[in-house]
Amino acid sequence: MRHATLLLACLSTVLLRAEDQPFLYPQADAFKQQLAKTRLKGLTLTDYHIHIRGGMTLEKAVLRQDRSGIRSTVLENFGREWPLADNAKLKAFIDAHAAPPPNGQRLPVGIQVNDRDWLTQIDPGLRQRLDFILADTMIMGLTAEGKPRRLWLPDVTIDDPEAWMLDYLAHNLRILDEPISILANPTYLPPCIADRYEQLWTEERMRQVIAKAVSKGVALEIQAGSDFPKPAFLKLAKGMGAKFSFGTNNFDDKAKDLSRWFAAIELLDMQPADLWER
Repeated sequence: MRHATLLLACLSTVLLRAEDQPFLYPQADAFKQQLAKTRLKGLTLTDYHIHIRGGMTLEKAVLRQDRSGIRSTVLENFGREWPLADNAKLKAFIDAHAAPPPNGQRLPVGIQVNDRDWLTQIDPGLRQRLDFILADTMIMGLTAEGKPRRLWLPDVTIDDPEAWMLDYLAHNLRILDEPISILANPTYLPPCIADRYEQLWTEERMRQVIAKAVSKGVALEIQAGSDFPKPAFLKLAKGMGAKFSFGTNNFDDKAKDLSRWFAAIELLDMQPADLWER
């Protein structure tokens, strides 16, 4: 029944006009040329950061992959106050998304972990069913109300950026010690101090993060639409032998501009061995 429903959804979606399919990448000449360049280099691009939210679905991810040749995956957030708040919801998510589509291969299924005790909260059997686990560093500390502090919110303020950075670096290194696959949006900084990137992310601090990622086999994400990490970090990571992954981090079903991916590929002269794969 699941396969039949998926097939009908895919067929009905194919019949829609291009303007009614915002989840597909626009087939502009520039986009096609960039994709052709990556294929000449032997690169297979995979989006490891597709959330099933805001209208995005497994069916749309499958069609996006089929139409573009860019591999799709699916994931959702696991943690308190997040869509996958317990093992029952996690199991339901895996069950609903792990089956292969009709006449095709199943998409890799992952989660983004948001609580630092996630490892003790996930049933080991469910964890084994996941293809990858993604984390970022964008939640640290507590608010005055005792809620996890979400660093991307506009009301976040930091009185002493240098002192805060010491704690934040330790936070980065602790997360890299977790059994994750991908570090998303590496070297992220809250909006209130983002203009101090070069001052706060010194080469020594960047080296510590990269060395930990390399030693743990964790990929460093290049995210569409994000300013992080900066070119200096990317170049240093390439020189230190890091692996990279790509992601979009969608909030709806609209395809994002992938120019940041292509710029990084060109900047680093990426080769297949530079990419992390699952």
